[in-house]
Amino acid sequence: MPVPSPLKLTVKTVHSHQSGQSLVEFAASSVVLLLLVGGLVDIGRSIYVQESLSNAVREGARHAVWFDAPTMSHPYLDDASIKATVDAELAAISLPASVLKNPATTCPNPTDGNGSHNPPYGSPAYPPTANQPWLYICYNNTPGLDYTAPATNMGQLDVNVIVLYTYGPLTPLVKSQFGVFQVAVNQHMTVQGS
Repeated sequence: MPVPSPLKLTVKTVHSHQSGQSLVEFAASSVVLLLLVGGLVDIGRSIYVQESLSNAVREGARHAVWFDAPTMSHPYLDDASIKATVDAELAAISLPASVLKNPATTCPNPTDGNGSHNPPYGSPAYPPTANQPWLYICYNNTPGLDYTAPATNMGQLDVNVIVLYTYGPLTPLVKSQFGVFQVAVNQHMTVQGS
């Protein structure tokens, strides 16, 4: 039986140690890579949701202030029409329909005292469960005021459509470290016409 040369034995041992080391390095680096990819997916998704909510709010406000010149009226300036428009935009991006919070409750009060019902809002104004949009429709910048068709011209009327959303991240690590995020979007528009 021939005796193996020491040179061949050393090369074989070094090669088996290197493949084990590569496996350990790949396992360690893949965890970090997966965390980065998961975080990037959540950041991208949160930006997408924010922009989609902004679009839904803008379309709801645009729909509300549309003036029909032949009939001299605002046929869509009511809570049900605005909610239907916002919900159609939310459905287009696979988000659930909004929950209309007023006139049962007043518009959310801003925490910075700006008086225009713009963000930031306190935590009680947001949905307690993740991925559920709450809709507030404020008229004339007055909490609790609902639009009623005026008998006479009441001047310029401000419509503020607000969607508050609690965003729940998809990545379990991001969710465990940071919890949920509160997203607020609103759009003021002035009702035009006579």
